Amino acid sequence: MNIEDESLFETYEHRNDAESARKKFEGQKYLDPRCDPAFRALLDSEDALVNFLNAILHFEGENAIESLTYTVQQDELFHLPEPYRVKFDIGARTKAGKRIDVEMQKLKLNDYVDRMMIYNAFLLLRAKNDYNKEIDFQNLPDSKKEKFRYTLPEIYSIWIMDYPVQFMGNVYRDEVGLYNLSSVGKEGCIPISTKNKYIIVDLTKFNKSKDNLETDEDRWLYILKNAGSSSSLPEFDNPTFEDALRRIECDTASDELLIKQANMKDFLYAYSDAIDESFEKGAEYGRYNRSAEIALDMLADNEPLDKIMKYSHLPKEKVLELQKTKTCKTVK
Repeated sequence: MNIEDESLFETYEHRNDAESARKKFEGQKYLDPRCDPAFRALLDSEDALVNFLNAILHFEGENAIESLTYTVQQDELFHLPEPYRVKFDIGARTKAGKRIDVEMQKLKLNDYVDRMMIYNAFLLLRAKNDYNKEIDFQNLPDSKKEKFRYTLPEIYSIWIMDYPVQFMGNVYRDEVGLYNLSSVGKEGCIPISTKNKYIIVDLTKFNKSKDNLETDEDRWLYILKNAGSSSSLPEFDNPTFEDALRRIECDTASDELLIKQANMKDFLYAYSDAIDESFEKGAEYGRYNRSAEIALDMLADNEPLDKIMKYSHLPKEKVLELQKTKTCKTVK
């Protein structure tokens, strides 16, 4: 089953009203920020997003973000020349000109690496277009145009994944950049350019307990992973965290947020079941193919029927079916 969360969610028929949505979260302290609506609400303030980005990007001192502008759930239409729609969860631009895309990915998608690259490509193109507007590129004299024609701002794609990311091994945070192959693995290996980075977080590998949270990065990741299932969270003694958590409290959340969260929750349950069923069917199909291969090899060696049934684990009628098929192919 090919999973594309936006297209599937938009065609998902079940929708909650305010009453049914509130009932879904009775007895729950916080909405689960691993789902898009609560994730966006959690970070929907400049203070929270600045703190979160500095923590995840490891920006400190002179490099720390001080202020930014941002958009939650930015829906953009690009032309290639055919229309291509992209939804960015949170798009931010810092005072220093850095462009940042933050994505929360709850559903495991096919080709998720390709998806990250596509989003990053559109982020880069949009950032370049915005930069050209800022410097009024079209009206620059030709000599200056050549100087700035290919200049890019710094771009960061942050992906928070709620499923195992295979290429990351046992680490929960990794960075991907542009490296030349001849230097990879060597001491002092540095990227060719630091203007375009992917920061990937695998929440399934983040296992710090509430007593071992040392940095703001630890605190944000702990909230993302545990808020939806915890009756209480640690006292962070930080108004930024307190305000962020207040926005996703079930008892005080707006009807609009609760409805969006309930719809997404129902959608995830429905399609998780569908995915599990699809995987099980795929596994069953794979097991049958392997058994059929064994049976066909043994038929080719003229092994007795009972022996073929024993080692292929196929019933008699299936083995005879395969024998008939093999015979037909041989005749042809």
